[in-house]
Amino acid sequence: MPSDEYRGKVLDEKYRLERLLGQGGMGAVYLAVHLGTERYVALKLITPQFMRNEEFVQRFKREARAAGRLRHPNVVDVTDFGFARVRGENVAYLVMEYLDGCTLGDVLKEETRLPLEWVVDILEQVSSAVHEAHQQGIVHRDLKPENIWLEPNRLGGYRVKVLDFGIAKLAEVDSSPAPTKNSGETSMTATATAAGEELETTTLVFASEENLGPTQANSGGASVPSSNNDDTRMFASSGTSTDLESATTAILSPTILSNDRDPQGNRTGVADDDRTQIFDPEGRQTSAGKPTTARGQVTHATQLTQVGAIMGTPIYMSPEQCRGKTLDARSDIYSLGVIAYQMLAGEPPFAGPTDAVMRGHREMPPPPLRDRAKKVPKRVAQTVAAALAKDPAARPQTAAAFASALRAQADGISALYRRAFALYSEYFPKFLKMSFLAHSPVIVTTILMIVLQLALDAQPKGITLAKVFLVCSLAIVALLHIAAYFVAASAIAGMTAVIVTQLQAAPLRPVELRTAFAVLKKRWKPFLKTSLGVTWRIIVGTVLLVIPGIVMQLRYAFYAPVVLVEGLEKKAARQRSYQLASRSWRTMIIVWALQFAIPISVSLLLGQIRIGAKPPGAPSQGIHLQEIYKQLASLVNIVVVPLVSIVSALLYLKMRQLGGETLSSALSQIEEVDSRLSNWQQRMRTRLSVNTPRSTVAVNSTKRES
Repeated sequence: MPSDEYRGKVLDEKYRLERLLGQGGMGAVYLAVHLGTERYVALKLITPQFMRNEEFVQRFKREARAAGRLRHPNVVDVTDFGFARVRGENVAYLVMEYLDGCTLGDVLKEETRLPLEWVVDILEQVSSAVHEAHQQGIVHRDLKPENIWLEPNRLGGYRVKVLDFGIAKLAEVDSSPAPTKNSGETSMTATATAAGEELETTTLVFASEENLGPTQANSGGASVPSSNNDDTRMFASSGTSTDLESATTAILSPTILSNDRDPQGNRTGVADDDRTQIFDPEGRQTSAGKPTTARGQVTHATQLTQVGAIMGTPIYMSPEQCRGKTLDARSDIYSLGVIAYQMLAGEPPFAGPTDAVMRGHREMPPPPLRDRAKKVPKRVAQTVAAALAKDPAARPQTAAAFASALRAQADGISALYRRAFALYSEYFPKFLKMSFLAHSPVIVTTILMIVLQLALDAQPKGITLAKVFLVCSLAIVALLHIAAYFVAASAIAGMTAVIVTQLQAAPLRPVELRTAFAVLKKRWKPFLKTSLGVTWRIIVGTVLLVIPGIVMQLRYAFYAPVVLVEGLEKKAARQRSYQLASRSWRTMIIVWALQFAIPISVSLLLGQIRIGAKPPGAPSQGIHLQEIYKQLASLVNIVVVPLVSIVSALLYLKMRQLGGETLSSALSQIEEVDSRLSNWQQRMRTRLSVNTPRSTVAVNSTKRES
């Protein structure tokens, strides 16, 4: 299609095509203006000859609906699609938001390796988009750096946009009959029937975009800088079986083949390995296993791919994708692992000829990440390796779980304390008020101990009934003081976990102590019972030997947030606490040691101050002031305990993330107890994605189309 053939035309009396952004085998992408709003959009215009194929038209409709179902800040927004008649021919078009910026692939070409904090931030946004698609039954199947867009946010940062959901596998969840799969390794039968089989919506696929201007379109529909590295390739399989180890038979016109040439100057037709490829399981095999340009198999620049084809970019394809098996969300998680590996190591785990890359994905373990990037933390490398597991069941089961685990492993103990000090300083009045209220019994018992001690010292020498009474009273108050301190510290730890969870998961929500106290009021009975059970275990372990007591403290360090946030109690709470702590004993031991070191250091520092000490040769008056000072100095814990509790709360959330649990799930558990949300807060908690209800008529119509 000539580049300027449709320039200046108006489609459906709504969109005026301003200039060409890029073109490929299926058509072209134009910068267009919506006449009603005068807003710039990216409009993908499909070549007219494809409109003569009814199967293509139906697939185009399905893909447009699939893309329209995705509404997420990290997904390119599809706003409209339709059909128009231009220059006497029928054309189809898809309208998307127009993006500025560049792809992650462009960044990696210049930066090679990215800092860990960049990697985590980018993958968190990508995983959020992919997780949303998975929840709607859409598997991307071609995640790669060229399909990850970085758009400037005009605040000095960027927002990630995931492109190219046009080749996603859309699970028709509204169709009740199960998909019909064949006995081989291809993903499904060659053609979908009206019985509700799965549909491979692989229609909007661009071919090579050579000789373009400064920008061109990728298969996701947004404008991108011109590059030959993200060209879409479609190939027939190298054999009648589903073994795809060899290079493949080209079914595209020579214009989309790579620039490699033989000694005579002819193109060899070998595709670059980092480009999207489609493998047709029914292709013929050549004797040498090399590509051929058999006349009967050369078609237009892009051919409508049949259902059952294997599609993707070999460097980023999962093992099951390389085998042609049915794919689910875990295939995309493998691709995310490859992208994470490449960003950290500077190269993907497998590279080279297509057959070698696909064989590596299927059969070979990836080279250890730390062998190529020694500065990557060991646990981060383990998380990436888990995403690259050959067995889908061994990978993180959701994209959100992968992102959560990666974030938790990337944030070390120093980051934990930096975040804790930042929260403590920012919300100091709130935490101090909470601590003061929780320590009220401690303050009362402290004052009583001082009064009793003064009264006891005022008694005359010798054993008297009043003196015995004061000694017994002082012992009882001292025990109550210890119990009050323990209860206060436990209550502060639990309530702090509630507040910190809200701050981490819903930063726009105002910090209110009433929420934490409401949760404590609702669950005070199970909290008290669990606290008593944990306390006597720690005491017994400490009395028998010190080490068992320390072990008990580590095992049950999270019982307070588990009871208040998750609603568990007694044995279930203790088991859950042990489960969380066991996710990283090393981190637990280090933080436990620091948690004890901080209060002890403060106490020792205050203990160096001498108040009312008796000078040599001076009378004994004022000698009791030092004892009073020591009792009052212990109240410094009112200021110290909240900081220690914030660290414990952040560690609790970190352990949840290590297990792939999201912060939103923790927030939901809190809101089950305290659901007092204003209208705007309820709207902020509403999911961004909207699944449009489909009537029975629409479902039946879809079945007829398929």
